[in-house]
Amino acid sequence: MEEVKKYVLENLPINLKEAFEESMNNLEDENISDKSEIEAAVIRAVTDEVQSSPDRIDDVEENVEFVKKLKVLQFLQSAIEFINTFESANDAFQSMLLSSNKSDVTEALHFFVRARHFQLPCAVTGIKQALSLMWSDEQSIQDEVLAAFVDVFICETNGERLPPKQIVDNLIKLVGKSNASELACIEEAIARLVKDELIPSEVFLILWSVAAKAAGRPRSIAMTILSMGATADSGIVDSASRLRHLLQAGLGDYTEEHRDWASAKSAAYALQRVSRVKPDPSSAKFLVLEQIVERLSIIIQGEWCDDDSEQDTCAWFGATEEAINAIFAICPAPEQVARMIIVGMIYSTFELGKSGTLSEQFCHSLRLSRFFFVIGHISLKLLVYSEVISGAVRSANAARTISKQEQADRVKSTKRHGKEIDENNDIEAELGLAQAAEAETENIVAEIAEKEIIGRGLIEVFSPLVVRVVANENGRLSSKILMQSSVLTLCKFMCISRSFCEKHLPLLFTAIENSKRDITLRANTVIALGDLAFRFPNEVEPYTSKIYSGLSDDSMRVRLHTLMVLTHLILNDMVKVKGQVCEIALCLRDSEIRIRDMARLLFHELSKRSNNPIYNLLPEIISRLSNMSVKKDDFRSIMSFLLNFIKKERQAEMIVEKLCQRFPKCSTISQKANIAYCLAHVKLNEKCIKILNENFNHYKDSLFDEDVLRNFMAIVIKTKKFAKPEMKQYLEEWEGKLKTHSEMGLEDEKANKNAEHEKKRIAKRSDRNKKRTTKEDQSIHNDECVSSDDENYTDGKGIELSGKEKRNKTPSTRRKKRILTNVN
Repeated sequence: MEEVKKYVLENLPINLKEAFEESMNNLEDENISDKSEIEAAVIRAVTDEVQSSPDRIDDVEENVEFVKKLKVLQFLQSAIEFINTFESANDAFQSMLLSSNKSDVTEALHFFVRARHFQLPCAVTGIKQALSLMWSDEQSIQDEVLAAFVDVFICETNGERLPPKQIVDNLIKLVGKSNASELACIEEAIARLVKDELIPSEVFLILWSVAAKAAGRPRSIAMTILSMGATADSGIVDSASRLRHLLQAGLGDYTEEHRDWASAKSAAYALQRVSRVKPDPSSAKFLVLEQIVERLSIIIQGEWCDDDSEQDTCAWFGATEEAINAIFAICPAPEQVARMIIVGMIYSTFELGKSGTLSEQFCHSLRLSRFFFVIGHISLKLLVYSEVISGAVRSANAARTISKQEQADRVKSTKRHGKEIDENNDIEAELGLAQAAEAETENIVAEIAEKEIIGRGLIEVFSPLVVRVVANENGRLSSKILMQSSVLTLCKFMCISRSFCEKHLPLLFTAIENSKRDITLRANTVIALGDLAFRFPNEVEPYTSKIYSGLSDDSMRVRLHTLMVLTHLILNDMVKVKGQVCEIALCLRDSEIRIRDMARLLFHELSKRSNNPIYNLLPEIISRLSNMSVKKDDFRSIMSFLLNFIKKERQAEMIVEKLCQRFPKCSTISQKANIAYCLAHVKLNEKCIKILNENFNHYKDSLFDEDVLRNFMAIVIKTKKFAKPEMKQYLEEWEGKLKTHSEMGLEDEKANKNAEHEKKRIAKRSDRNKKRTTKEDQSIHNDECVSSDDENYTDGKGIELSGKEKRNKTPSTRRKKRILTNVN
């Protein structure tokens, strides 16, 4: 385009070329914006000239090539303008995806599909956001999103399926540029497509080939997509041959040589789709899984990690988490493998010799970080594993109970009456024993969680060390990774044991307060606090206010995580909505759009409840916001949003009365203006107007303020639109009272200001006189005290005079001057 533009400007008609060159020469400096405007004006002028006189083309330029270039330039400019228009409409269409109207969602999806066919950059962003609708409650919307996904990544514009290689390329590009939340949505979409057999099997064969031969990110991305498909069809990875490919591709020599933790993570994630097998040396699958567990153990122990690279350890964390998850998913005895891993890491971390004693007086901070991470995650997985076993036992007992009950029903229909009673008694006794056994199983699991995992096991040996590192007395530990790992491990220990949680909650909040410079630690700990509050709500409840304090953190990431946790806890009734909800209301004006959207979502969900807690919270929110010196625009934006949820007439009447009663309690006129603003944004009926008139004495003294009066007059104007004739007369009388007291208030306010000004003037004059009198008295005192130490005053007879007689005998010079002044 620049070449075409340059050609047109160099070959302009003579009259336009002279004017163009003169304008460019008159530019004082190289102002790019002015230069562009001049060039655009010249191009528009020559275009208009050519279009207005098509028969004079030869006169405009003898070479017809100029006209062709001009048309090409017009086309290119129109294309760019068209693309910019589509790009600018992207935000509007993305907002339509969140609409409650199904047609809005459908049309937005159609737009992004068409934009993708034109290769517009905004299309991928829109489709990614649309994938979150896979979790919608409406099946029709899910189907529309899935159809859009197929149209964009699976099929061509004419509806025919793309070649398998092209589908693989599309999926790799999509997954490679997605974050964690988007990956979850993509996984759901791919699982649905695999289940419906809309993705050809050749696609997965090509993905296996990419995973085995490619280098870098494509290798790990290919295994991630395979694991997504295995969510719906485990056969994609669950076979001896496929597991062998997975072992070589994700856990083999390439991963070890390049320390490719992304590939190891993807392979471990895929292994979690494999079913657990019983020990059987004759089974090929069991033998392959043994080799996989061995390689996973090596990864978990961090034997490939570079102790001089913090970045390498950070990448290792994600791979190890998935590796531990994989071991507990595929291993027949994961607790034994976990014990071997921990024992091996003890020797490598603390440099233990063969005798079991420390060979050195220190250990590397990164090795200790990795060790803490492993014991923390293993302890958490042991809790989950014990609960899974408990669930299996309960299911078996339930099946046995159902069988006994069916047997009892059959006995009733076949046995005689006398013998039937005896049989029923025996069966009821067995049922009672089954219930007792189930209760005993639950008690055993609780005992394991409370005392065995953390209380008496191998992990318990290192919990005092974790606590000591988290405490970090005197700030001797400076490694951020070590502090983050230790705090995360402490949180996982607390999730297991109630007593351990209650004991160390103060330490956890102290660690948060001391980590002002570590955003990652605070953000991670907030999420862990949400898990703790969900598991042990009574123990965490006294610290709720400290959780809310994260909403005012300087870090956007911490504020977002805190709001996510509180939203989850509040909507699941794990945390009561108290006065701290004012902090959530302030999030409606946060600088980050994700925080604003989540705050809106929370209030929308609360408004759907039958008791509408927003109505009960409004007075407290108004009171706290008024006392927090919030900006006027922020206060009014928040309240206009929240007042929209007051839809019932009875609630509107009650809120109007409560707001009127707040006027006398306001300490400033700005607070009264804010209350008047709230009244103006309540959906009022006739009874509300009567309540306003009855409480006139509460706010009449504030009507002198222009802002207060404007809000009350807005109520009058709005109410007149739907008022009945008799109500209009009532409104006119009330309007007259408002104007009358406004004028009276203005006069009183003016008189008060004048009186205050006069009072200040008199007080200032009085202070000035007092200062002058005090200064004169001080000068007199100083003059009287000045005398020569070796000079004696006598009465002329050689007798020395006393101090009082000296002062009477010799008046000061200043006093003489004052006497002379008075005489004159």
